[in-house]
Amino acid sequence: MEIQIVSGFLGAGKTTFLKQYLPTLAGRTVVIENEFGDVGLDGDLIGEDIPVKELFAGCICCSLALDFRKGIREIWEEFRPDRIVIEPSGVGRLSDIVRACNRAREKEGIDLRITKLIAVVDLSLFEDYIDGFGAFYLDQIQHARLLLLSNLEQLSKEERIRQIAGIRRVNPDALVYEGDFRQMDLEALKALMDMTADYEDDPEEISIETVPADKVFSSIAILDPGEVDQSRLEESLDMLKSGVFGKVLRAKGIVETGGGRKVHVEFTPASMRLDLLEEDDAELECKMIIIGCRLREEAIRQHFGGRMADYG
Repeated sequence: MEIQIVSGFLGAGKTTFLKQYLPTLAGRTVVIENEFGDVGLDGDLIGEDIPVKELFAGCICCSLALDFRKGIREIWEEFRPDRIVIEPSGVGRLSDIVRACNRAREKEGIDLRITKLIAVVDLSLFEDYIDGFGAFYLDQIQHARLLLLSNLEQLSKEERIRQIAGIRRVNPDALVYEGDFRQMDLEALKALMDMTADYEDDPEEISIETVPADKVFSSIAILDPGEVDQSRLEESLDMLKSGVFGKVLRAKGIVETGGGRKVHVEFTPASMRLDLLEEDDAELECKMIIIGCRLREEAIRQHFGGRMADYG
């Protein structure tokens, strides 16, 4: 059984890539979605054609390691898939996810092989996140075999060239796709994957010690946030940049904006998107997940309303 891993820091665009990539895969595929928070969202957005197993409230490389191994076993026994595609938590280190897969093979006795290691990088936040999170952030980039870039449109041509050069210094051996992967058709995407080297040996370790993700980041889930006017929603998301709610790195969710309309919300410090959901997705549950550092629960509760789920 093949294992592919699609990593990327908070809000880089992993789920966007997965929705584009999964239709290119032949045979039977199962997806494992790992959400750092207590409420899942991305699994709802992938669609019904591919089985999705969701793991919440932690990272599969640490607090959810046992659940992950059991999940691999259950998927193998139920589906006998050709492959599992793993979308780790945005704060999960890629090298740790690889080790978790190897431990699952050893502990569960399943014949699995790790092939594609992919990382999606928000180019507009590359330097900021290096400064803020150092080795923790760089791990995903350093160990990937294919690097895809998002939010290129936020930068000038000169800035893009400079940022991409910085990424190549971090991982000179990876294949870097310098265009907008969202514009690739299926055949071009297949060709790119064929060009990407498979995982072979254990990734080289980063020498700087890092701490577990749950010691650095926290998450708050808001259930049933209620109907909100779209302009008011945009103002609220813009406030996430101000620091009044703590250092917010990622917000995502589904919110009703009136008239039965629901929008899919995507926020990072560099970008904000509100996409109207298709009619087929209109029944998806409304909820918001906010991830960051030193989050201020009471301020978030008062501003966004709804019911607060447990948070880490």
